Amino acid sequence: MNEGPREYDLFVRIRPVDIHVLCYIAEAEDNLLNIRHVTDDGFLKIIVPADLLEEAMNFLESIKKKIDLEVVEIRENPGHT
Repeated sequence: MNEGPREYDLFVRIRPVDIHVLCYIAEAEDNLLNIRHVTDDGFLKIIVPADLLEEAMNFLESIKKKIDLEVVEIRENPGHT
């Protein structure tokens, strides 16, 4: 039985200087975001549990007042980082 995706990868356009700030803010949101690395395309990769995707998107939208960022792609996580 297919239970659907367990996690999603979010690819975020963000200035490198703001990644540090995002990490500090995200630490306050326990188990919401797993900030991974900057991709070859220059996007920050974040892994989010499937059941928290909407909450994570709302969280990222809310911090746009402090950090200039844009979620440019959401895709199912293939099971590796």
